Amino acid sequence: MAENQLQPQLNIHYKEDQARNGLAVLLALSPVWGLWSIYVSSWLLAALLRAGISGYEDLLALLLFYISLICVGLFGLFVCLDAKFVVNEKELRLPWRYFLNLGFTRTQKWSDLQTVDFKDDELILRFKMGEARFNLNGMNNNDLKDFVVAVRSNAPEARCSFDKKAIETVMPDSQAAPSADGSFTAVWEQDLASRFGSTAFVPLEARAKLKNDTLTVIGQVSFGGLSAVYLCKDKLGDSVIVKEAVVPLNSDMAMKEKAIEMFQREAKILQGLNHPYIARVLDHFVENDRHYLMLEHVNGVDLRAFVKEHGQQGERLIMRWALDMALILSYLHSKDPPIIHRDITPDNIVLDRLGSIKLIDFGAANELLGTATGTLVGKQCYIPPEQFRGKATTQSDIYALGCTLYYLTTGTDPEPLSQSSLPDDLKEKYPALNELIEKCTAMETESRLQTAEDVVALARAYTKGYQQESLSLSTVEKIAGRLGENL
Repeated sequence: MAENQLQPQLNIHYKEDQARNGLAVLLALSPVWGLWSIYVSSWLLAALLRAGISGYEDLLALLLFYISLICVGLFGLFVCLDAKFVVNEKELRLPWRYFLNLGFTRTQKWSDLQTVDFKDDELILRFKMGEARFNLNGMNNNDLKDFVVAVRSNAPEARCSFDKKAIETVMPDSQAAPSADGSFTAVWEQDLASRFGSTAFVPLEARAKLKNDTLTVIGQVSFGGLSAVYLCKDKLGDSVIVKEAVVPLNSDMAMKEKAIEMFQREAKILQGLNHPYIARVLDHFVENDRHYLMLEHVNGVDLRAFVKEHGQQGERLIMRWALDMALILSYLHSKDPPIIHRDITPDNIVLDRLGSIKLIDFGAANELLGTATGTLVGKQCYIPPEQFRGKATTQSDIYALGCTLYYLTTGTDPEPLSQSSLPDDLKEKYPALNELIEKCTAMETESRLQTAEDVVALARAYTKGYQQESLSLSTVEKIAGRLGENL
């Protein structure tokens, strides 16, 4: 898994009446601190340049006053427009308006977070150096819940408390009641249970132990539905990724047994894989009715995050990635029986520090949940029709590959259950890439490229005129620099 996925940067947008009112006042006064001050400062500066400072110290003081007025106005605008706080695995970065409250710094480490209080209409974060108060009405519920998951993962020792009114604000549909000690974790779990009944799934917290205490959970990589992904450390201090899936207690027993059997069989097969572009599956185990895959930890950034930060990519680079991805699928599909990945997406392909790609996840855990619950688990925009019908083939992976290439080129997910084709401007600019995408994403398997080797052939034909090294040194250094900033 990509290291920067440990806690994907979470931007929590915050709307506050005081900031809006301050912005309105500053804009109303902008003719004074903006236009007039700039005009007067320019006139004073020109006069001083002509006459010199000696004997005109009063004009210099007036110039500095107007320049200060401009700076104060601009800084006030900046503070009022700074309407979010940023959360990652190491720290919280709060809006500038809390600079004075927090000891002249707006960045706080998780270890400095002491309490998180939901009181009345406020979220109160208390740190060693001060506190920050947020009006709950200024945040949406999804952001608040994402924040709670981040607190649970990164600051497990911070005490969380709340009152009844706050619960109604944060979880308006919750049937949960406060516990006697005001434990937020207890209410959070009760809320999940009230929403999902016996399928409730509460992810592990940081420092939890797994596999006979040989693995320690460092934090969550992701969490959704009935599964979670964690970054863990083994007893030697090495990082590994652990993917967790929970079979609902109310599942049909026969389906549950079948799902578990399939999961264990596929996990053993995956452990036997050995390919330079595939993250190794190290082990699988079961604890407390939760099923786990342990995978190699890969330093890098997934292709979705890379495109989000750096924009859509060019045809030549995407074709090189297409070749590498097709070689991965060719290796998987050549096994007996063929290994169908089922979840080829930009999220599951990592770009490492050297500019090479690596497949980091498999659909075994998703298949476990899908078989046990009778539902389809996966990203709809990347799933072909036959996989929706429960009949995935090796060509299903080719369809998903084509959808991934579409995302890398456009920066947007493709339309679900459709043949992907680039927009007209990109179609004219990248005809070879568009042809490959269309051939990979044909709705009927008969019209689709038949094997991963067919994709390899097309990608190699395109790159034949170029040198075959991974990437030019300058591009590698550029990507490595970007990844260094992200990681």
